[in-house]
Amino acid sequence: MDLDMITRQCAYGDLQLTYHEVGQRSTFPTIILIHGTGGNTDKHFSYIFPMLGIHQRVLSIDLHTPDKADLVITDFSQQVEALIQQVVAEDEAITVMGYSLGAVIAAQVAASLKQRVVQLILLAGWAKTSSVQQLRTTIWQQLFNEQSAALPHFVNYCLYSDDYLSARTEQQVLDLARFVKPSTDAAKQRELNYRIDITPILPDICAETLIVACREDRMVPLAQAKLLFASIESSRYTEISSGHALYIEAPAEVLQLVNQFSQHPEQYPANQKIQPSMP
Repeated sequence: MDLDMITRQCAYGDLQLTYHEVGQRSTFPTIILIHGTGGNTDKHFSYIFPMLGIHQRVLSIDLHTPDKADLVITDFSQQVEALIQQVVAEDEAITVMGYSLGAVIAAQVAASLKQRVVQLILLAGWAKTSSVQQLRTTIWQQLFNEQSAALPHFVNYCLYSDDYLSARTEQQVLDLARFVKPSTDAAKQRELNYRIDITPILPDICAETLIVACREDRMVPLAQAKLLFASIESSRYTEISSGHALYIEAPAEVLQLVNQFSQHPEQYPANQKIQPSMP
């Protein structure tokens, strides 16, 4: 199997959206990946994206952040829908998978396209921003506006679990700051994060759904994943041992969950909690 990634573009209004493709169409659904806040394919899916392409076609979009005030989820979900309409055949089954803000967007796509999406995978997603999440976003925005040197350290504190950080020396933890590069696009997306509420559209989702929560997540409380589980009719729920940055802390476990669910969904009966295979 050729796992070389191909980068292409698709039209969206006056824009050309960048997306990446790996793998080939098979008997398994084509997977659409949607990254999280301030991310892109390379940042949030660098490991699992090519590995998923071993057995099926995988597309990953790099979202464009519109230059407008008061962003809404459909500003991003419609980009994903445009990608599906242009590059996925009508008879091609689709699994939509999103991480963090991407999970919120993925839920919106599934609710909008209904039967067109056969499977939905929500990684570290949420339904309605809580006051705790709003407090964290407020601190992030203030540090960003002040161009504070503390912002990268605050981001890493929120991203990683205690176990991940405790396994490193004080200097190694501080050195993680060099990987954090806050952007204006990320700031605009976080303003959207502050006021997200997709609870009204969750009953419209008819895709078979897998909800993956992170037990040590400081950004998205477990209660949020449980709300998704309770609100989406044909869903399953599992927790993994990770902070919010599951793509760094638990990529192999995420890959296993996604492969098993997308290729052998009968292993995961609906409306049940799944025990993690990697404790």
